[in-house]
Amino acid sequence: MNQKNSIIIGIDWADAKHDFHLIEPSGEIQADDFEQSPNAIAEQLQLWRKDFPGATFLIAIEASKGALINALIDHEDIVIYPVNPAALSFHRKSYAHGGGKNDPLDAKRLAGFLKQRLPELRPLRRDQPITRELGTLSEDRRRTVDARADLANELTALLKQYFPAVLSFKAAKPYATFLLSFLIEYPTLQAAQAAGETKLRSYFHGLGMKRKAAEFAKMIVDAMPLTVDEVTLRSSQRRAVMLAEQLKILNKHIRKYEASIKELLPKHPAYAIAKSLPGPADNTQARLIAAMGDDHNRYSSAQSLQCASGIAPLTEQSGKRKFAVARWAYTKFLRQTFHEMAGLSINKSKWAKAYYNQQIAKGKSANTAKRALAYKWQRIIYRCWQSGQPYDEERYIARLKATNAPLYQLL
Repeated sequence: MNQKNSIIIGIDWADAKHDFHLIEPSGEIQADDFEQSPNAIAEQLQLWRKDFPGATFLIAIEASKGALINALIDHEDIVIYPVNPAALSFHRKSYAHGGGKNDPLDAKRLAGFLKQRLPELRPLRRDQPITRELGTLSEDRRRTVDARADLANELTALLKQYFPAVLSFKAAKPYATFLLSFLIEYPTLQAAQAAGETKLRSYFHGLGMKRKAAEFAKMIVDAMPLTVDEVTLRSSQRRAVMLAEQLKILNKHIRKYEASIKELLPKHPAYAIAKSLPGPADNTQARLIAAMGDDHNRYSSAQSLQCASGIAPLTEQSGKRKFAVARWAYTKFLRQTFHEMAGLSINKSKWAKAYYNQQIAKGKSANTAKRALAYKWQRIIYRCWQSGQPYDEERYIARLKATNAPLYQLL
């Protein structure tokens, strides 16, 4: 890149307004702000291009996605450098006592950070549409699943307070469709008992619970009410119906997300690699594809991937003591993806199960053992992505044998 014709800009973004700090090739400074709107962003770009014809604008910003990124990334004369907020925080503390945040000052620090560390930073490269869509579907699905878990916990806590008989169904999931439908139809024990055992049995049949219909109907009819207070029952049933209806909607949309992922996933060029990994099903495969991306230079090494995802621990030293601590600056969704993939592999991969059991035998917790397993998987996945070759379990075990790896002795 011809840095003589490059303009360095730091942008401190916000919902309504963005502060920027621009460093001209001569060293002169421009500092101002512009609104978060398509027109304001376009006008600001026109001003920069008018002041610096033919220049390339190098922009440092604490984001890799969002409204401003969407507006800037497709312009050929703009190169975006995402800056880790934790890195800027340390940079901020080195300049200001107390490390306080100030938007115009942060824009200046971003510009200075980019100027100082340009050779070390990697520009943002937009993945191909199918990769971005799989990534968005996966993240949106996960957020919806998390929202469902929160509502399901809220509903369970509520039922314990006024209608515990429903919990005696011991549904595998607190958001099971039959359970939600039953609550919407019969939101109190009194309403369900008033229907009678025969009608309840028929109702459960209609919900697809034929084997359990008689058992569930009898459980309801024989149940003792926890409370008969009318205020408690009226207020609780309103809230229970509201939660149940919301959960049914979330269930519907999660199924839609999963159907879209299932349809799109096989069309991705990296599908063969993701599918070859033992354990992950469609949703996790899509997350792995989005995590690795299309740019083979996104991670310079397996260690870079391990650090970016927060799987690799940090080693700290105090005097003569060295110890590992958890890495706190990472992308949660990225770490979660590899952690869950490792967990899914335990019952599908011989060496993964042996390694996990070894960690447990050493006294590690289940989460720590899975994170250690994810660390090993990331080295394998990185090599597969770089080479374009699917994972081969037998070949990997043969390599463990050929190198006389201690892990092979556990198989």
